[in-house]
Amino acid sequence: MKSLFVLMTVSAVFACASSVWADAMSQRWDFVRGSCGTPEGTEKLLAALRQSKAAGCTHILLGEDIGESTFERIPDQKPQYLENVKKLLAAAKDMNLVVAPYLCHMGYTGRYLRRDGNLAAGMPVKDMIFAVKGDMAIPDASAALDTSTLKEEGGRLVGRLKVKPFHHYRISFATSEEPTGDMDEYLRVRSQGGKRSHCRIFPAVAKDGESFFVLMTFNSLEAEEVTFDLAAKAGSVRDLKIEPAGFLLIIRRPLVPLTVASEDGKTVYEEGRDYKPIFDPVMNAKPFRGEITICHQPAVMELTANSRIKSGEKLRVSFWHTYRIRSDQVSISLEDPRVLEILENEFRNVTKTWATGHYCLDYEEIRLSGWEPMPGGEKLKPGEMLARHFRKNYDALKKYDPKAVVYTWSDMFCPGHNARPFAASGYYYLVNGNWDGSWEGLPKDVIVLNWYSPTDANVKFFAGRGHSQVLCCFADKVDTEGLKKRIQGWFDASAGSPDILGFMYVTYATDWSKMKEMFDLINTFDQWGVKKPVTPAGPVVKPPGETD
Repeated sequence: MKSLFVLMTVSAVFACASSVWADAMSQRWDFVRGSCGTPEGTEKLLAALRQSKAAGCTHILLGEDIGESTFERIPDQKPQYLENVKKLLAAAKDMNLVVAPYLCHMGYTGRYLRRDGNLAAGMPVKDMIFAVKGDMAIPDASAALDTSTLKEEGGRLVGRLKVKPFHHYRISFATSEEPTGDMDEYLRVRSQGGKRSHCRIFPAVAKDGESFFVLMTFNSLEAEEVTFDLAAKAGSVRDLKIEPAGFLLIIRRPLVPLTVASEDGKTVYEEGRDYKPIFDPVMNAKPFRGEITICHQPAVMELTANSRIKSGEKLRVSFWHTYRIRSDQVSISLEDPRVLEILENEFRNVTKTWATGHYCLDYEEIRLSGWEPMPGGEKLKPGEMLARHFRKNYDALKKYDPKAVVYTWSDMFCPGHNARPFAASGYYYLVNGNWDGSWEGLPKDVIVLNWYSPTDANVKFFAGRGHSQVLCCFADKVDTEGLKKRIQGWFDASAGSPDILGFMYVTYATDWSKMKEMFDLINTFDQWGVKKPVTPAGPVVKPPGETD
């Protein structure tokens, strides 16, 4: 009798699970990029909507084509743009598709820097020594690093280098070997036992005959010594130099001032009076061209005719510079309040022009932040700063559409992903700390687009906080069996968690050939999948590394 009771109980649990999965996971999402800026662009978007509908979609996450930035530039659009938007939204309504515009791009933010490139996020340079020669001041040549101790080990050029804390260095060399392979691993500059990785830029490479000329940069940040590890044999590298980068990519705005002082620090010189205004031509281009390159000469300090600075002196110079992550990523400042003004303007225009009632705030992969002074001298940890930043933008969006349904990606707010504490994974890229605690800025009605959950911990974390979720299934480079494994993983991770709304098809390779197959497999999961017994999500899951 007891065995029969157990069997009936287990069967009931599975039946309940089947009902929950069938009823609660009805949304089917596609992430589409495009622009209504031209008739051709609008037709491409309409075709994408038809394709999504044919595959079974109910929702569209609508982003912009790279470089278009039409949401941010709505007031600059021609009248035809408004007609194109109306045409697209009417078609979406006829197809019963919910469209959620993709706004507030924090992390990949070149579209906003067109307003002012100097709003890029900054890292500090402190007390870099400049030598004055005649009417010019340039970084003191003696501050170049001694690379003579680097040796070849296992086909890589490695060693330890003494550095000045908070100095921006420029690496240059010639090599007979073209940089290839994993560019994240091409050059590793690390400190604190590997907890801090300083060089996050992909190499800039120029070829001349049989030689390749390579440029890279890094900021030493808190370090006094770094490990240097280059994917090149010692005999293949020539003319290796690691020198102070000077004013390369200097950013100029009130919160991140330039300070020029005498070597003893007793005299602070004045811009305009003692030296001419300093700016990087790349950062100061108006409008900003959206590309940050290190392939140009940094600005130099030119003395004025009546300068108090004399030839032969040495100066202590402090300022902030920005940094390109990998090949193209630039982050905007989270500290400067002018950024919030730009974003609110976007909310105002999009809620008026698109007015779908559904919007995604795109917080993802914010890899440089937290070094700048905050207004009023306030001091917040990165996670606290991000939590407040999200809440301010959420409130600004709700001001223009009080009934808006708001979505965001999971990664910057998940303690098992990019919001891991330091104890779990070290520093997050070039952030001054970590993003843990950022989730406190998410109101409970924000729907989480859950991008990553190798176990059930991430899904249960958001479920325990009261968030509905959409599970985002990456579909590139997999066959049918691979799709089944990924779908099974999401069903396992979400079993027992309430308010799982559905699935999103995600492709980096712009390959939608598997979308219908993926949704069909999800819809028929009861026929081929393995159901995991339901276990309640329970209270908020304590993030890894946190203590009471």
